[in-house]
Amino acid sequence: MPPSTASWVDIGAATSPVFSKDGARIFHLRGAGLPQVWVMQRDGSAARALSAHDEKVAFLRRAPTDDRLIWGIDAGGDERQQFWVMEDAPPPRALTDAPAVIHDFGAWSPDGARIAYAANDRDERHFDVLVMDLATGVARRVLQATGQRAVGSWNPKADQVTVIEDHSSGDQRLGILDLASFVLDELPRPGPTRYASVRWTTDGSSLMGLTDHGGADFMRLCRIDPETGHATPVYAPAHRDVEAWALSPDGTLLATIENDRGYGVLRAGVAGTEREPVAGLPRGVTADLAWAPDSLSLAFTAQSPTTPPGLWLWHAATHAAACLFQPPAAETLIDFDLVAWPGLGGMNIQAWFARPATLVPAEGHPAVVWVHGGPASQTRANFRADMQLLLSQGYAVLMPNIRGSTGYGRAAMESDDVAKRPDCLADLAAGHAWLAAQPGIDPARIGIMGQSYGGWVVLAAITLQPKLWRAAIDYYGIADFVTLLEHTGPWRRDHRAREYGFPGTDDALFQKISPIHHVDRVTAPLLVLHGDRDPRVPMEESDQFSRALEQRQKKVRYEKFTYAGHGFIRPDHRRRVYAALVEHFGKYL
Repeated sequence: MPPSTASWVDIGAATSPVFSKDGARIFHLRGAGLPQVWVMQRDGSAARALSAHDEKVAFLRRAPTDDRLIWGIDAGGDERQQFWVMEDAPPPRALTDAPAVIHDFGAWSPDGARIAYAANDRDERHFDVLVMDLATGVARRVLQATGQRAVGSWNPKADQVTVIEDHSSGDQRLGILDLASFVLDELPRPGPTRYASVRWTTDGSSLMGLTDHGGADFMRLCRIDPETGHATPVYAPAHRDVEAWALSPDGTLLATIENDRGYGVLRAGVAGTEREPVAGLPRGVTADLAWAPDSLSLAFTAQSPTTPPGLWLWHAATHAAACLFQPPAAETLIDFDLVAWPGLGGMNIQAWFARPATLVPAEGHPAVVWVHGGPASQTRANFRADMQLLLSQGYAVLMPNIRGSTGYGRAAMESDDVAKRPDCLADLAAGHAWLAAQPGIDPARIGIMGQSYGGWVVLAAITLQPKLWRAAIDYYGIADFVTLLEHTGPWRRDHRAREYGFPGTDDALFQKISPIHHVDRVTAPLLVLHGDRDPRVPMEESDQFSRALEQRQKKVRYEKFTYAGHGFIRPDHRRRVYAALVEHFGKYL
């Protein structure tokens, strides 16, 4: 018999390692569904929890001068994050207490006395930059801004911080904020530019970060001139994004992670030399780079389709990596293969494909296509308990990266913007044809599921391609782009409209691509799941689509979740989701 759905919910993860000031211990996040702050010895022993919130801990940062820790939690996934600090020992104490406000952590000051962060407390549409004195708890507004802003890092003199405006998925503006004059100088750039992980160099003479400044198609690690904004590549692998970097405290060793078609490849070694990929890791995705204070070892997270996220340590002396902690997964896990097919206009569409271990039925296995959210995101070679659950139930699984996905360059990411939105459905139809032609697959039993933007793809597929899909599951998807942009979090409206189009300007497009206008064409039985605290895709999107199906006496099941945001984090919610998923596809596929 296939394992119960509950067993998949209990598989945990360990992420976000950070060394103690003396390098003897490693703080990290650990848990299943609602990860908490933990600490263990450098060799992985003596692990114990430091926090016990009934919420997910979203990030973890240590002070540069000692072992004080700051982390963040929201309330039921509403993304209105509050800061907590732990000083000498548990229990932690709340640094902020404004449940209606989003607090986005930026950085500790070099002396550990202050923190800089962004918050929308003045106007929920806009994020200002604030600096808090930790001794007094007093926060000072140092930049009154518009749009979505985030703080990057302090310079070594502690008189400036970097600030990034997230204008759209493909356009961020990098600036330097003077904390004495409150003046923000935006660095020159030749056109839309992406920035990420921008930090000051140790001597404060320049910045280093990830950018495609200058018209590059992929993200490179660059040295950035703080006066001119000019970016000089430090590491730029061909046809791959660099997605993370970390320089050792002594400045001699460099670690980078590059995106190889969805695999996350870690390289570590002497800066300025040819660094080889770190051997012996799960064939999947690495993340969360953290150097030890002595620069002799590097902690990081590694995972794969058959390996839940665990903590690893790379040793500079031997160039060998060892696992410190691996969450157990007692179930049989199946790896995914990287496949591809030509999409609209010949664009190469890549995907992850796996077959169940069960015997092939005479008519072939049923199959499920999973579509990621974003759309500026990417399905990776990471661990997915829900996909493994489907495989255990006898379904083949295909996870495509249709146009608009990241990881394949700027041109690919922008290939679905605004009027080009429907083109991704042609990629999806080509993927359906590829899947239906595979040996051992029943072409008459192919279902589709997806989340957020991927939920829109599901609803668009069953309304605009109704003959292709036998059954469907929509996780908090978009039913109507007009109502989405009207009701989504005010801080997100313009950002998302630059991707989707603007009401009043693109109404004809919205009429064409919004599934609510084509609901009469639905034939696939649909399962809809949505949380009541979702700040990104409000529940009204699922309400209206489910209501329209019910009025037409079409097959729909609507599962509403109380105290859930844009995703199902809590273990009790995930048990309901997994059970509903298995029941729906079991009945209709």
